Amino acid sequence: MKGSIFHKMQTSTCWIVCLVLLGVYLFAALRPGVWLRDAFLYRQADGSFSGKDAYAAYTLQLSGTESEAEAAFTLDGETRHYRIEAKDSAEVKLYQDGALIFDGSALGDPGDAILWREDDGGLADEVKVIVNGEYQKDDLWPSCGWLYNVAVGGRRETRGSVAFLLPMGALALLLFLDLRFPLLFWNLRHGLEVSGGEPTDWYYSMQRVGRITDIVGIFVLAALSFALH
Repeated sequence: MKGSIFHKMQTSTCWIVCLVLLGVYLFAALRPGVWLRDAFLYRQADGSFSGKDAYAAYTLQLSGTESEAEAAFTLDGETRHYRIEAKDSAEVKLYQDGALIFDGSALGDPGDAILWREDDGGLADEVKVIVNGEYQKDDLWPSCGWLYNVAVGGRRETRGSVAFLLPMGALALLLFLDLRFPLLFWNLRHGLEVSGGEPTDWYYSMQRVGRITDIVGIFVLAALSFALH
């Protein structure tokens, strides 16, 4: 009797821990903001965005409308002011501290558009070449395309990739079924082929390995959901 009560307490504690971990993961993964290269700028209570990576700390403040927005971007204490004018996707202009830095059009959906220059039809932003795997300070400032998509296109993202929730949920379901019904998968595989047979010690050993693999897989997918974007 005591053993049964202890087992139920262990099971209840296990589920409580799982629910707490799930809540912590969802809270962290679904925090809103926007990605800037490998830095995630979290949305703050006042509507601004801030974050940092190995190179610098960043802050972004937005104001205005979809047709004319202003952005103040701070990189390690230095601030640049941008104005984005977009009467429509065919007429887009970007100014940095009053100087025109882009005049052209935007192709694609709002928030994921590509900017093309009017003068030569080339991309608004040049491809950056990273030397020795390290960014130079000038490379850390936001690109024209990023500013347009965030300030005008309304790009908003989450810290973690919710696409990983599906495979994580599948592994969690398999683990739950295996724990709740230990012989379920044995019966599904061999139930119609044998009569009165029982799994061997090898089966139970591999079952434990499979459970550990499921748990590790869930944590690996959770880590990848934060690393990939």
